[in-house]
Amino acid sequence: MKPLIMKPLIMKPLITLGIVSTTFGCTSEPKENVNDHGHRQGLHQEHHHGGHERSHGSPAAAELIVATEPAEPVAGLPVTLKLMIHSADGTMVKDLDIVHEEKVHLVIVRDGLDRFAHIHPSVDAEGRLTITHTFPVGGRYRLFADYAPTGGGHATALGSVFVAGDAPPAPSLVPNVPGDVEADGLRTSVSAEPLKAGQATRVAFALADENDGSAQLEPFMGALGHLMFVSAAGEYVHVHPVLEDATAGKVEFEAHFPEPGLYKGWGQFKQDGQVRVIPFVVDVR
Repeated sequence: MKPLIMKPLIMKPLITLGIVSTTFGCTSEPKENVNDHGHRQGLHQEHHHGGHERSHGSPAAAELIVATEPAEPVAGLPVTLKLMIHSADGTMVKDLDIVHEEKVHLVIVRDGLDRFAHIHPSVDAEGRLTITHTFPVGGRYRLFADYAPTGGGHATALGSVFVAGDAPPAPSLVPNVPGDVEADGLRTSVSAEPLKAGQATRVAFALADENDGSAQLEPFMGALGHLMFVSAAGEYVHVHPVLEDATAGKVEFEAHFPEPGLYKGWGQFKQDGQVRVIPFVVDVR
Protein backbone atom coordinates (compact mmCIF):
# COMPACT_ATOMS: atom_id res chain seq x y z
CA MET A 1 0.00 0.00 0.00
CA LYS A 2 1.59 3.38 -0.99
CA PRO A 3 1.18 7.33 -2.41
CA LEU A 4 -3.84 9.38 -0.03
CA ILE A 5 -6.95 12.39 3.28
CA MET A 6 -9.77 14.14 5.25
CA LYS A 7 -15.99 17.70 11.83
CA PRO A 8 -17.56 14.93 13.39
CA LEU A 9 -15.54 12.56 11.18
CA ILE A 10 -13.15 14.47 8.96
CA MET A 11 -11.36 17.65 8.04
CA LYS A 12 -14.00 20.26 7.38
CA PRO A 13 -17.62 19.31 7.77
CA LEU A 14 -18.76 19.01 4.20
CA ILE A 15 -20.90 15.89 4.27
CA THR A 16 -23.44 14.46 6.62
CA LEU A 17 -24.23 10.80 6.28
CA GLY A 18 -27.78 10.04 7.20
CA ILE A 19 -29.34 6.96 8.71
CA VAL A 20 -29.32 4.10 6.26
CA SER A 21 -32.25 1.74 6.33
CA THR A 22 -31.84 -0.16 3.07
CA THR A 23 -30.20 -3.51 2.65
CA PHE A 24 -27.18 -4.25 0.49
CA GLY A 25 -27.98 -3.93 -3.16
CA CYS A 26 -31.62 -4.62 -3.97
CA THR A 27 -31.97 -7.70 -1.83
CA SER A 28 -34.20 -8.09 1.17
CA GLU A 29 -32.49 -10.98 2.85
CA PRO A 30 -33.42 -11.03 6.54
CA LYS A 31 -29.89 -11.92 7.60
CA GLU A 32 -28.40 -8.76 6.22
CA ASN A 33 -28.35 -5.60 8.26
CA VAL A 34 -27.35 -2.09 7.25
CA ASN A 35 -25.56 0.11 9.75
CA ASP A 36 -26.66 3.50 11.00
CA HIS A 37 -24.14 6.30 10.76
CA GLY A 38 -24.09 10.06 11.08
CA HIS A 39 -20.61 11.21 10.17
CA ARG A 40 -19.33 14.08 8.10
CA GLN A 41 -16.70 14.08 5.47
CA GLY A 42 -14.52 17.03 4.57
CA LEU A 43 -11.27 17.76 2.83
CA HIS A 44 -9.47 14.68 1.63
CA GLN A 45 -5.83 14.98 0.72
CA GLU A 46 -3.43 12.67 -1.01
CA HIS A 47 0.33 12.75 -1.22
CA HIS A 48 1.52 10.88 -4.26
CA HIS A 49 4.70 8.86 -4.28
CA GLY A 50 7.53 11.20 -5.13
CA GLY A 51 6.20 14.14 -3.16
CA HIS A 52 3.54 15.49 -5.48
CA GLU A 53 0.56 16.56 -3.45
CA ARG A 54 -3.02 16.74 -4.57
CA SER A 55 -5.80 17.95 -2.34
CA HIS A 56 -9.47 18.35 -2.93
CA GLY A 57 -12.52 19.19 -0.96
CA SER A 58 -14.65 16.18 -1.78
CA PRO A 59 -17.20 17.63 -4.15
CA ALA A 60 -19.81 15.78 -2.33
CA ALA A 61 -19.68 13.56 0.50
CA ALA A 62 -19.49 9.93 -0.33
CA GLU A 63 -21.50 7.58 1.84
CA LEU A 64 -20.46 4.02 2.59
CA ILE A 65 -23.52 1.81 2.99
CA VAL A 66 -22.72 -1.23 5.10
CA ALA A 67 -24.61 -4.52 5.23
CA THR A 68 -23.42 -7.53 7.20
CA GLU A 69 -23.90 -11.27 7.32
CA PRO A 70 -24.77 -12.23 9.98
CA ALA A 71 -27.02 -9.27 10.73
CA GLU A 72 -25.45 -8.87 14.17
CA PRO A 73 -21.66 -9.25 13.94
CA VAL A 74 -19.98 -10.80 16.95
CA ALA A 75 -16.38 -10.26 17.98
CA GLY A 76 -14.10 -13.17 17.18
CA LEU A 77 -16.33 -14.60 14.46
CA PRO A 78 -16.00 -13.96 10.71
CA VAL A 79 -18.47 -11.48 9.25
CA THR A 80 -19.09 -10.72 5.60
CA LEU A 81 -19.15 -7.01 4.88
CA LYS A 82 -21.18 -5.99 1.84
CA LEU A 83 -20.58 -2.39 0.94
CA MET A 84 -21.73 0.22 -1.54
CA ILE A 85 -20.33 3.67 -2.18
CA HIS A 86 -22.98 6.32 -2.85
CA SER A 87 -22.08 9.77 -4.11
CA ALA A 88 -23.73 12.88 -2.66
CA ASP A 89 -26.58 12.74 -5.13
CA GLY A 90 -27.41 9.20 -3.99
CA THR A 91 -26.14 7.38 -7.05
CA MET A 92 -24.00 4.30 -6.61
CA VAL A 93 -20.36 4.62 -7.59
CA LYS A 94 -19.65 1.71 -9.93
CA ASP A 95 -16.50 2.48 -11.92
CA LEU A 96 -13.31 2.67 -9.89
CA ASP A 97 -9.70 3.15 -10.85
CA ILE A 98 -6.90 1.05 -9.38
CA VAL A 99 -4.79 3.02 -6.91
CA HIS A 100 -1.84 1.35 -5.21
CA GLU A 101 -2.78 -1.97 -6.73
CA GLU A 102 -6.37 -2.00 -5.41
CA LYS A 103 -9.68 -0.36 -6.31
CA VAL A 104 -10.65 0.22 -2.68
CA HIS A 105 -8.56 0.54 0.47
CA LEU A 106 -10.78 -0.08 3.49
CA VAL A 107 -9.48 1.19 6.82
CA ILE A 108 -11.32 -0.05 9.92
CA VAL A 109 -10.78 1.62 13.30
CA ARG A 110 -12.63 1.02 16.57
CA ASP A 111 -13.88 3.96 18.63
CA GLY A 112 -11.09 4.57 21.12
CA LEU A 113 -8.56 3.99 18.31
CA ASP A 114 -7.15 0.80 19.82
CA ARG A 115 -8.00 -1.53 16.90
CA PHE A 116 -6.92 -1.04 13.30
CA ALA A 117 -7.14 -2.93 10.02
CA HIS A 118 -6.33 -2.03 6.41
CA ILE A 119 -7.95 -4.48 4.02
CA HIS A 120 -9.10 -4.65 0.40
CA PRO A 121 -12.60 -5.78 -0.58
CA SER A 122 -13.33 -7.33 -3.94
CA VAL A 123 -15.34 -5.15 -6.33
CA ASP A 124 -17.81 -6.60 -8.83
CA ALA A 125 -18.90 -5.13 -12.16
CA GLU A 126 -21.72 -3.21 -10.47
CA GLY A 127 -19.41 -1.64 -7.92
CA ARG A 128 -20.50 -3.80 -4.99
CA LEU A 129 -17.76 -4.42 -2.44
CA THR A 130 -17.43 -7.65 -0.47
CA ILE A 131 -14.94 -8.90 2.09
CA THR A 132 -14.89 -11.20 5.12
CA HIS A 133 -13.35 -9.78 8.28
CA THR A 134 -13.08 -10.86 11.90
CA PHE A 135 -13.43 -8.05 14.43
CA PRO A 136 -11.21 -8.81 17.43
CA VAL A 137 -13.38 -7.18 20.12
CA GLY A 138 -16.82 -5.61 20.39
CA GLY A 139 -17.74 -1.98 19.98
CA ARG A 140 -18.43 0.52 17.22
CA TYR A 141 -16.01 0.57 14.31
CA ARG A 142 -15.59 3.36 11.79
CA LEU A 143 -15.02 2.39 8.17
CA PHE A 144 -13.08 4.62 5.77
CA ALA A 145 -13.16 3.49 2.14
CA ASP A 146 -10.50 5.22 0.03
CA TYR A 147 -11.21 5.08 -3.70
CA ALA A 148 -10.88 6.93 -6.99
CA PRO A 149 -13.96 7.01 -9.23
CA THR A 150 -13.09 6.76 -12.91
CA GLY A 151 -12.67 10.27 -14.25
CA GLY A 152 -12.65 11.82 -10.77
CA GLY A 153 -10.26 12.57 -7.94
CA HIS A 154 -9.48 10.49 -4.90
CA ALA A 155 -12.15 10.43 -2.21
CA THR A 156 -13.14 8.67 0.98
CA ALA A 157 -16.55 7.22 1.84
CA LEU A 158 -17.52 6.84 5.48
CA GLY A 159 -19.58 4.30 7.36
CA SER A 160 -19.70 2.38 10.62
CA VAL A 161 -20.71 -0.95 12.08
CA PHE A 162 -21.48 -2.13 15.61
CA VAL A 163 -19.98 -5.42 16.77
CA ALA A 164 -21.39 -7.37 19.73
CA GLY A 165 -19.20 -9.11 22.24
CA ASP A 166 -16.69 -8.22 24.92
CA ALA A 167 -15.70 -4.58 24.47
CA PRO A 168 -12.83 -3.70 26.79
CA PRO A 169 -12.20 0.02 27.19
CA ALA A 170 -9.48 1.41 24.97
CA PRO A 171 -6.30 2.67 26.65
CA SER A 172 -6.00 6.42 27.00
CA LEU A 173 -4.22 8.17 24.15
CA VAL A 174 -0.78 9.28 25.32
CA PRO A 175 1.49 11.12 22.84
CA ASN A 176 4.75 9.24 22.26
CA VAL A 177 6.01 10.82 19.04
CA PRO A 178 8.42 12.43 18.42
CA GLY A 179 10.23 9.52 20.02
CA ASP A 180 11.15 5.86 19.76
CA VAL A 181 8.51 3.20 19.17
CA GLU A 182 8.98 -0.56 19.33
CA ALA A 183 6.28 -2.68 17.74
CA ASP A 184 5.74 -5.68 15.47
CA GLY A 185 9.40 -6.71 15.49
CA LEU A 186 10.76 -3.29 14.56
CA ARG A 187 12.48 -0.56 16.54
CA THR A 188 11.54 2.78 15.08
CA SER A 189 12.59 6.37 15.62
CA VAL A 190 9.73 8.62 14.56
CA SER A 191 9.96 12.37 14.14
CA ALA A 192 7.07 14.70 13.33
CA GLU A 193 7.34 18.45 12.86
CA PRO A 194 5.77 20.87 12.99
CA LEU A 195 2.78 19.31 14.75
CA LYS A 196 0.45 22.17 13.89
CA ALA A 197 -2.99 21.95 12.34
CA GLY A 198 -3.25 23.34 8.84
CA GLN A 199 0.47 23.11 8.15
CA ALA A 200 2.51 20.50 6.31
CA THR A 201 3.94 18.06 8.86
CA ARG A 202 6.93 15.94 7.90
CA VAL A 203 6.67 12.52 9.56
CA ALA A 204 9.88 10.51 9.25
CA PHE A 205 10.55 6.88 10.19
CA ALA A 206 13.97 5.33 10.74
CA LEU A 207 13.31 1.60 11.11
CA ALA A 208 15.67 -0.97 12.62
CA ASP A 209 15.30 -4.74 12.91
CA GLU A 210 15.58 -6.74 16.14
CA ASN A 211 19.37 -6.80 15.77
CA ASP A 212 19.47 -3.00 15.54
CA GLY A 213 20.47 -3.09 11.90
CA SER A 214 18.62 -0.97 9.37
CA ALA A 215 15.38 -2.69 8.41
CA GLN A 216 15.49 -3.82 4.79
CA LEU A 217 12.16 -2.62 3.46
CA GLU A 218 10.24 -4.15 0.57
CA PRO A 219 7.72 -2.56 -1.77
CA PHE A 220 4.20 -2.83 -0.41
CA MET A 221 1.38 -1.95 -2.78
CA GLY A 222 3.40 0.48 -4.83
CA ALA A 223 5.37 2.15 -2.04
CA LEU A 224 7.69 1.46 0.86
CA GLY A 225 5.11 2.59 3.36
CA HIS A 226 1.59 3.71 4.09
CA LEU A 227 0.54 6.04 6.89
CA MET A 228 -2.94 6.63 8.29
CA PHE A 229 -4.17 8.82 11.13
CA VAL A 230 -7.52 9.05 12.91
CA SER A 231 -8.11 11.67 15.58
CA ALA A 232 -10.08 11.28 18.80
CA ALA A 233 -12.70 13.49 17.11
CA GLY A 234 -12.81 11.30 13.98
CA GLU A 235 -10.61 13.27 11.56
CA TYR A 236 -9.03 10.96 8.96
CA VAL A 237 -5.72 11.34 7.11
CA HIS A 238 -4.07 8.87 4.70
CA VAL A 239 -0.74 9.68 3.07
CA HIS A 240 2.09 7.99 1.17
CA PRO A 241 5.87 8.52 1.08
CA VAL A 242 7.55 11.61 -0.27
CA LEU A 243 11.03 10.17 0.40
CA GLU A 244 12.13 6.57 0.90
CA ASP A 245 15.33 4.55 1.22
CA ALA A 246 14.74 0.80 1.31
CA THR A 247 18.22 -0.27 2.41
CA ALA A 248 18.55 2.40 5.10
CA GLY A 249 15.07 1.69 6.44
CA LYS A 250 14.02 5.31 6.12
CA VAL A 251 10.65 6.56 4.92
CA GLU A 252 9.24 10.08 5.11
CA PHE A 253 5.67 11.29 4.69
CA GLU A 254 4.01 14.68 4.57
CA ALA A 255 0.66 15.04 6.32
CA HIS A 256 -1.81 17.87 6.83
CA PHE A 257 -3.80 17.67 10.05
CA PRO A 258 -7.13 19.48 9.65
CA GLU A 259 -7.76 20.23 13.33
CA PRO A 260 -5.80 20.28 16.61
CA GLY A 261 -6.07 17.29 18.92
CA LEU A 262 -4.74 13.82 19.61
CA TYR A 263 -4.25 11.60 16.56
CA LYS A 264 -3.48 7.89 16.51
CA GLY A 265 -1.20 6.94 13.64
CA TRP A 266 -0.43 3.59 12.01
CA GLY A 267 2.61 3.27 9.78
CA GLN A 268 2.69 0.13 7.61
CA PHE A 269 5.92 -1.29 6.23
CA LYS A 270 6.91 -4.59 4.67
CA GLN A 271 10.01 -6.38 5.94
CA ASP A 272 11.02 -10.03 5.57
CA GLY A 273 7.85 -10.65 3.58
CA GLN A 274 5.59 -9.48 6.41
CA VAL A 275 3.56 -6.28 6.64
CA ARG A 276 4.36 -4.69 9.99
CA VAL A 277 2.34 -2.00 11.76
CA ILE A 278 3.85 0.78 13.88
CA PRO A 279 1.17 2.49 16.02
CA PHE A 280 1.84 5.80 17.75
CA VAL A 281 0.14 8.97 19.02
CA VAL A 282 0.82 12.63 18.25
CA ASP A 283 -0.57 15.81 19.81
CA VAL A 284 -1.37 18.34 17.10
CA ARG A 285 -1.56 21.95 18.28
